Amino acid sequence: MQTLERYIFRQLLGPLGFFTLVLTGVVWLTQSLRILDVVVNNGQGAQVLLEFSALLLPVVLSIVLQLGGLIATVYALHRLISESEIIAALAGGASKMRLARPVLMFGMALSVSLSAITVYLMPTSARMLSERMAEVRGDIAAGLIRDGRFLNPIGGLTVYIREITSSGEMLGILVQDARKEKGKPAKQPVVYTAKRGLVATRPDGTPVLVMYDGQRLQLTEDGKRLTRLDFYTDADREGRIVLELDVFGDRAVRSRKASERYFWELIWPDPAVARTPKDIGKFTAEGHEQLSAPLYGIALPLVAAAALFSAAFSRRGMGGAVAIALIAGAGIRVFGIAMKNATTGAPELWPLMYLTPLAAIAVAIYFLMQSGMRRPSRSGPTRLGPTTSPKTPSAARRMDDAQRHREQARS
Repeated sequence: MQTLERYIFRQLLGPLGFFTLVLTGVVWLTQSLRILDVVVNNGQGAQVLLEFSALLLPVVLSIVLQLGGLIATVYALHRLISESEIIAALAGGASKMRLARPVLMFGMALSVSLSAITVYLMPTSARMLSERMAEVRGDIAAGLIRDGRFLNPIGGLTVYIREITSSGEMLGILVQDARKEKGKPAKQPVVYTAKRGLVATRPDGTPVLVMYDGQRLQLTEDGKRLTRLDFYTDADREGRIVLELDVFGDRAVRSRKASERYFWELIWPDPAVARTPKDIGKFTAEGHEQLSAPLYGIALPLVAAAALFSAAFSRRGMGGAVAIALIAGAGIRVFGIAMKNATTGAPELWPLMYLTPLAAIAVAIYFLMQSGMRRPSRSGPTRLGPTTSPKTPSAARRMDDAQRHREQARS
């Protein structure tokens, strides 16, 4: 790149960093509510929250870099035009395509970054995040290490602990077990009371709550009688009862979502995984989204450059051109999302997901290949920049040649 092009490229990088930082904070706050709920409800600490936030970052960046590239291009070019730097370059003979070349390089750099994020980092982090969230939800011990509160570590299970000692022993335990087994009729809830207890793990990984010195209360099937079982420690035996905290041994492997799979698993799915047309459509749309989303890193900056370079220059400002650039860029991205939704219902429409950004790039290049910016005047708009092809002498050069010939004739 030449000096002018390097200068414009550097002017684009600064706003990109600023807007990426700001938009990342905004989008991350909207995306982090679900992980914050899991962390708080399961008694996890700040370390787990930071881990989840880091795993959520690729998803946030895939959205932010596209919007940040558009806004940074509009901001940087508008500032250069307002300070007459672009106008001076056009008046000096630079074409719009030459001025748009650093924007194209900027968009290509964004596209490479987005490709790494959408193709590899996003599915990898989504997979790791889902696995860690499942581990946290299954960490029953962490959910029980809070006293003086009624807790629900598992659906249908309510636990109250009066006090937890420094050694981790629980005192004053009240448990209501109203869980339902799959495929079996519902049972009457069971209530346990115990003086003390602790959480342990069996060799197969099943968490259990071991309670000492208490009672087990349950209504009969018809709900007319109350049965009671006492388990107290005496001289002959230790009075205890063990309550499994696992979801009744339901250890089925969790099916991965479309967002947790790589594009080759989505575009060519395993028939055992994508069984229904709805699954095939969802997988196809997500797979082609991973491949087509990086194209918007090129399309949106070029659209912004075309909108600003093709507008009429005015010292009163270019608010209209800025609005057109932002609306056009946002509209193109929204239309791309609509094409993804259409592909979910009709997988054969996947080429439209690529056609949208490619058409935007082609239209932007067409407008950039036209002559320079228009400068409004009373006699009509005039062009800034070259108005003839590079092989044709400019009007100023022809006037200089004519003046030189006249001077030679006089001498």
